[in-house]
Amino acid sequence: MEFKEIAAGCYYFNSAVNIGYIVNEDESKGMLIDAGLESSAAKKAVQHLVKKNLPITHLFITHAHADHFGGAQYIQRNFNVHTIAPSLEEAIMRNSILEPIYLFNGNSPLSEMRNKFLEAPSIRVDEICTEGIWDKTFPLEFLALPGHSHNQFGVSYKGILYAADAFLGSDVLEKHKIPFIVNATENQETLLKLKNMNIEGMVPGHGKFTKKYHEVIQENIDVHEKIATQVHSIIAESGDSGISLENLIAKIITQYNIQPANIGMYTLFRTAVSAYFIQLIEEGKAMYKIWGGKPIIFLGQ
Repeated sequence: MEFKEIAAGCYYFNSAVNIGYIVNEDESKGMLIDAGLESSAAKKAVQHLVKKNLPITHLFITHAHADHFGGAQYIQRNFNVHTIAPSLEEAIMRNSILEPIYLFNGNSPLSEMRNKFLEAPSIRVDEICTEGIWDKTFPLEFLALPGHSHNQFGVSYKGILYAADAFLGSDVLEKHKIPFIVNATENQETLLKLKNMNIEGMVPGHGKFTKKYHEVIQENIDVHEKIATQVHSIIAESGDSGISLENLIAKIITQYNIQPANIGMYTLFRTAVSAYFIQLIEEGKAMYKIWGGKPIIFLGQ
């Protein structure tokens, strides 16, 4: 974990899951942006800030995925932080079993899904954020960036956007192959929103700070468009027989040479691929029928 200054008052801890940090002009307020996967990551970050006499007064969690708020409980137990999060996402943070529940189609999840990667320790949330300038004495701006999760938010401060998982760094994008999303349409809109911004630079939730964010975001757009095209092509190739949702997911996963190690990982890919299928349904480019006790997908008429 490396602590990097990227602008006056703007820093981040570069790690597998980045943790952002911003401080106001008189260094009376300091905000952590996300908290890492687990307490050990959060502990390293806050210990570094304490050594540098930097304040830890606020904690903002961008979205309710375990790798972004797994260390938040440790911070809350050891520091008097005012915790802020987006609506809906905060409900999952307070009741973190909801993540494995929704990934497991609403059923009580298998015990193997109740791990630190899918279920973080629950936390309290003191304030629900909304879009716009938050505090005139600490003039950061909250921005809605849905698509990767249902109500993900980012933070803009002094020309730097902490973009959470709205996009992935180039090296991480290549590694993940099929990035996790819950809504393909909103994900596309968010990427275009980011690409059209004019700021100094962006910090993704995974990957390195970049001033060349237009290029990196275009790489993300290209990946999502490629997957969407492949989903449509598989449905088209199925012809009048159609294809089951389960087989559609399997074909996409195998095309990318992905072999999920467990049911938890499989549910992440299933959710992402399903997002493209839902987009096609909403655009009238695909349809489904319940046939033989399961949904069968066809091209739209």
